[in-house]
Amino acid sequence: MKKKVLAMLLTTALATSLGAGAITASADEDVKKVILSFYTWTGAPTDTEMVQEAMNEITREKLGIEVELQISDFASYQQNMTLALSAGEQIDIMANLSSTYANFAQQGYLMDLNEDDLLSTYGQGIIEALGQENIDACEIGGVLYGLPNNRDWAQGRGCAAIARQYLEGIGYEIDDSVEIMRITLDELNEIYEQLHEAYPDKEVYRPTTTSMNQFSNVDALGGNVFGVLLNNGESLTVENLFTSDFYKEYCARMYEYNQKGYISQDAATDTTAVGELVKAGSVMTYTTGGKPGIKVQETGLSGQDMVIFQTMDNYISSTSLAGFPWAIPINTEDAEVAMTYLNELYTNADLMNLLAWGIEGVHYVVNEDGLATFPEGVDATNSGYYHSMGWELPNQFLTYVWEGNNPDLWEEMKEFNNSAVVSSASGFTFNSENVLNQITAVQNIYNEYQASIELGFVDPETAIPEMNDKMMAAGLQDIIDEKQAQLDEWAATK
Repeated sequence: MKKKVLAMLLTTALATSLGAGAITASADEDVKKVILSFYTWTGAPTDTEMVQEAMNEITREKLGIEVELQISDFASYQQNMTLALSAGEQIDIMANLSSTYANFAQQGYLMDLNEDDLLSTYGQGIIEALGQENIDACEIGGVLYGLPNNRDWAQGRGCAAIARQYLEGIGYEIDDSVEIMRITLDELNEIYEQLHEAYPDKEVYRPTTTSMNQFSNVDALGGNVFGVLLNNGESLTVENLFTSDFYKEYCARMYEYNQKGYISQDAATDTTAVGELVKAGSVMTYTTGGKPGIKVQETGLSGQDMVIFQTMDNYISSTSLAGFPWAIPINTEDAEVAMTYLNELYTNADLMNLLAWGIEGVHYVVNEDGLATFPEGVDATNSGYYHSMGWELPNQFLTYVWEGNNPDLWEEMKEFNNSAVVSSASGFTFNSENVLNQITAVQNIYNEYQASIELGFVDPETAIPEMNDKMMAAGLQDIIDEKQAQLDEWAATK
């Protein structure tokens, strides 16, 4: 199935700029094609093909490679990738979620990026951009299946984004001197109560099945919550989340919200992105992760001026570095070509800005201060290419900073990463191979209960023990024990 490998170098200087072993092409050779799969909240923007061609104008001549962008909506991405990978469809480079990365690797869908010196030969720019120690954090059982992306590795936990117009409607005093307002959980609850009283026809808060992780002090080892570290990973003792005081209190709070009418009755089944719901005027607030630039990001996402509140610490968990790894599937047509293109994504600012913001002059312009913004007559609602998900891309630090942020945002982001509370298990990656059957069985039970419990539709006093009993019967303790054994072994080497 493979096409012939491109062999002729354009020039010695070009080869040097690409790094050792880079693939190039002469004018009379076939151009290689890579399929790049990633996600946005709502799927492919309308001008995706225009952006794709602009990217190809760069790499067709420089690398002898063209790209085809395959963009799914976030809600469907995991299912789409599972179907494509299992069917053997060509995918050369793909974004991953922490929840899918280990599963895809252990199902044999992802390549070992160190095999045959693939990364070291064709990815020197990646190594320089990330640092070897950070790359190693993506290893699973000593095998490197994916690469971290340059972004906010830390996350401000316990954050809520609330549309300014509603806060002003209840007379709340907003502190515009800070990007993120620090408050207590009790104070946030008071805001929700006032919002509900003032706007009874609107949904106060839209939780999702990721909200519990974002609004917690839990380190979800291996990207799942079947055996976790509590209290920001201060201790390396793996515990059962579903018998913890934290989980009981969190679900009780969601149940109270639901009983008070803060949460829509279709929240468990509606897959509409929260930003779209705020944009439509039906939802006032949702959970997000805190970081430098989050206000501008969420404002662009929601089409409204959003105010960000934070109630917990900035935190780096064991899976933070491997939160959104980029990988090369076994379905790639040519791994060397795929790694060469991936290397370019990590090092080429023009490609990163195209993926992040679209085409300059069409989808964005750059002001005299070096900040990007919309051209005249264009905004988040009518732009043909705007997804506000630069954090997902290989190297966000190469992209323009968007207007409204500090021009030094990426330096702020690096400092944010360096100053966060760090889990004592940071860099640990769980290999679930020995408990795959148990994870599948426990995950099925969790899928059955999670939305109803964590979105507050059932009484947690009775539902949590019922779910936990079924999970324990399905092998939850086996998973916890396996995580503890691997964590102990990992810790002994540190």
